[in-house]
Amino acid sequence: MVTEADIRLADGRTLHAYDTRADAAADSAPDPAVAVFWLHGSPNVGSPPEPLFAAAEANGLRWVSYDRPGYGGSGPHDGRDVASAAADVAAIADALGIGRFAVLGHSGAGPHALACAALLPERVIAAVSVSAPAPFDADGLDWFAGWSPGIAAENRAAAGGRAALEAHWAAAEPEDMGAFFTEAARRRRWPWLAARA
Repeated sequence: MVTEADIRLADGRTLHAYDTRADAAADSAPDPAVAVFWLHGSPNVGSPPEPLFAAAEANGLRWVSYDRPGYGGSGPHDGRDVASAAADVAAIADALGIGRFAVLGHSGAGPHALACAALLPERVIAAVSVSAPAPFDADGLDWFAGWSPGIAAENRAAAGGRAALEAHWAAAEPEDMGAFFTEAARRRRWPWLAARA
């Protein structure tokens, strides 16, 4: 079971959070399960990885996640950078009464998981980055290789700054990501991922 809640931050923003602890909102008793923050990729939303629920429960893990700012039910955060994820994760952990936790970042959120580990060393007990993008300026790397055409175009525009990205959005046709994610999910036998795009 996943409970959802909107968490109001001190700066006035709202983050939409998810928690697999069924009684998370009603019970203030310490949770014996280790909380693992699932940090979602792009262009997904934050619902935790359903295919891993049974394994997590069997191993004493609790999934906690949220829609990153500007995704799903979370409000935007102007000036946000990768490091901003650490403060957002800490605020959600505080709201849910979680002291220490692990982080797992998938795809575009891999760097966010690493930021949490670097900036919250007293709280993050483990960090995993899965299928994350390499550093943008790595030598000899075609950073956009293998991306869908629409996502590559959007990220090329984003590299030019906010004005370039907004101009791209104003002129771009929406890309049908359904086929891209359906094929990716089929090859990996993880159809759950296709439903989160």
